[in-house]
Amino acid sequence: MPIGNIDRVLIELRPRLQSANFFICFSRRFVEIKSTKIDLAPDRITISTENNDEQYEIRLGDFFKLHTQTLSSLLIKNNYICFRINTNENKFHSEVLEINEYNACTDLKLECRLEKGVNYTVTCSNCGNDLHEQPVAFKRILELPSDHMDSNEWYCHRHDTPETHTEGECSSKSSSAASPHPNSFTPAETDLFYGPFYAVLNCQHLQRVHLRADRFLYCKCCLQFLGVAKRNGSVKLWYENLKFLKPDEHEQEHVNPASLFRTDDALLNFQYLVRKTVNDYNFISHLGLPPIFKIIFEMRRPGQDGELFYLLMQIMDANLNVFKIRKGVDAEDSSSASDDPSESKEAATDEDDDDDDVFTPSPKRPIKRNIHVDRHRTMKVMYRYDQFDQQPIFNFWLQDSNVVSVEISEQMFRAAVRYLDDNSDYVPECYRNNLGFSLSYLDIT
Repeated sequence: MPIGNIDRVLIELRPRLQSANFFICFSRRFVEIKSTKIDLAPDRITISTENNDEQYEIRLGDFFKLHTQTLSSLLIKNNYICFRINTNENKFHSEVLEINEYNACTDLKLECRLEKGVNYTVTCSNCGNDLHEQPVAFKRILELPSDHMDSNEWYCHRHDTPETHTEGECSSKSSSAASPHPNSFTPAETDLFYGPFYAVLNCQHLQRVHLRADRFLYCKCCLQFLGVAKRNGSVKLWYENLKFLKPDEHEQEHVNPASLFRTDDALLNFQYLVRKTVNDYNFISHLGLPPIFKIIFEMRRPGQDGELFYLLMQIMDANLNVFKIRKGVDAEDSSSASDDPSESKEAATDEDDDDDDVFTPSPKRPIKRNIHVDRHRTMKVMYRYDQFDQQPIFNFWLQDSNVVSVEISEQMFRAAVRYLDDNSDYVPECYRNNLGFSLSYLDIT
């Protein structure tokens, strides 16, 4: 949120290094500004521009203290001011560090909003067209295991044995001979399997769809892309393309159909997906080692020659404290009123007594604005996205056994790229670009 001539503020706080990195972005380039002055105090930073015509005060005393004699790495380039300050006040061994008990990867259960035994009509989210002729009541609604885990250990999704397994109960015996594909989860007509963020249904549920190239599914009414058909008789549908209606809701005018998951916000779901992936696969972080993690997100556009795009993401810091300008709060402008009411009263009296005097303009008071910041917990990442065209970097990542590959929808891919590009602008170009990758921040709270 811009305040005056300051567009963005980002402060990286590193308690164990006892330092804070400041990145302040102005709306004007510094070649257009006569002078810029930075005043440091233990609990605040004051920035003055244009011969003290404008002053911006950032109060930080509620979060940490500054050692005012330790400013370093000062960079003034284009419209950015960047520097580093120690937060140890006087001595390094005298500061008490805060114990960070926050775990960014807790409470990550993916919950489905549908209920077992309730009749639902599967509809297109764009036009509301019913994709199935008759409502269906799902007897089993189960979360799918990850594609990177051993599916031999997941027997609760199987339905090729006489036994019927309830939700949450897994059989300890597998009957591989009963099924030609024991590791493929083929849902029955009353099964709904889901993963992040898609649903897997039996193909019998989609009768009013258009199939292209024996794979890509479109709504027969509005031709919205729904998902893909698999060889085992199931269909994989992206969550944002589906809605579920109960039979009694068809006759009501203003009804919000049920979504598959808690929210349809593509960005929030992407943030959740990154946190869950890190929690599932980054085992070294549980041993107290710094996480070095790589994820490759794949997005394929529908069509015979569908374009394939990749988003490469390397997590540099999985739990970083940053401070940004508080949203929804205007800066306090103290340029028009005096702090002492008696001074304003005396000034008014003198003005009445000296009506006949020659008018002399009073000196211009500086415009002072207070910038309020809020703490955010983020992941610091390096990312790169492009269309797959046999580029060496993509092949290298795909062949790396330490890289986790995740397929996402086009809507989520676009939302993630826009968000990462926008947050990348907090840092000047000389700091954010390296070997084709860009630096950005992903909020996790």
